[in-house]
Amino acid sequence: MEEIFTVGTSLRYALIADTFPPIRSSGAVQIRDLSLEFLRQGHEITVLVADSGIENPWKLDMLDGVRVLRIKSPKTKDVGHIRRTAGEFLMPHWMLWNFRRCPLAGEKWDGIVWYSPTIFLGPFVNALKRSSECKGYLIVRDIFPEWAADLGLMRKGPAYWFFKAIAARQYSIADVIGVQSPGNLTYFAGVDKSRGRRVEVLQNWLSKAPNAGCSIDLSKTLLANKIVFVYAGNMGVAQGMDLILELAVRLNDRKDIGFLFVGRGSECERMRQFAKSENMGNVVFFDEIDPSEIPGLY
Repeated sequence: MEEIFTVGTSLRYALIADTFPPIRSSGAVQIRDLSLEFLRQGHEITVLVADSGIENPWKLDMLDGVRVLRIKSPKTKDVGHIRRTAGEFLMPHWMLWNFRRCPLAGEKWDGIVWYSPTIFLGPFVNALKRSSECKGYLIVRDIFPEWAADLGLMRKGPAYWFFKAIAARQYSIADVIGVQSPGNLTYFAGVDKSRGRRVEVLQNWLSKAPNAGCSIDLSKTLLANKIVFVYAGNMGVAQGMDLILELAVRLNDRKDIGFLFVGRGSECERMRQFAKSENMGNVVFFDEIDPSEIPGLY
């Protein structure tokens, strides 16, 4: 990232995503920490985030010195697949329309960073890149729809090729693509390298967090005095939660071992019901907690 964004010079950057605090997802935490690191290095950072929860077309506020512009967009979280797809497809167009109505519409940036998932932000990013005549860095944390096809959740039919085209368009807009691991580089081997475009490994990051305590008290649960395996985060199809549940089932007779699941997601209720139906005495579930509580939990 240092090669595309000047180090040692105070510049103005836009960071674009569809998740940001107070949302508690890992993506929201990473975007927050990245924006604060830009600020710490002396840059001026503006986060542009899609938000279905605001009433007006836009809302401008500050978070720890970071300027945050929340832009009205369709609801895409905790909805059905069809509604989510429609909402995400419309999201960048809503964002662009509402952005042009806000006080920041005429601003120029020296660089743009955007976060995927979602794969649908391309049109909005492209419009801002063109108006600012700057380069863009795409952070890819989710190679969709490939993972869905690999897990057998999606056939390589019309829907697959639709999502594939959307993702390919997003990749074509980026000057640099940052992937999670060296293994991801193989998938992007065919990316057009013209105009200096390249792919590099940008591993996940989190800022150092102090132990601020935790609202979960395991001493009051059936996991007290046990060796506890903790899963904290999103519990969805992509996370393959059945693998962890299967391990818990196999170790159900071990009285010294327990499993703690903390978070939310499409698979959460199913997992709770499965643990109840199997009379699993080594599994405890809690709803998601604030990310600041995670160090205290561990």
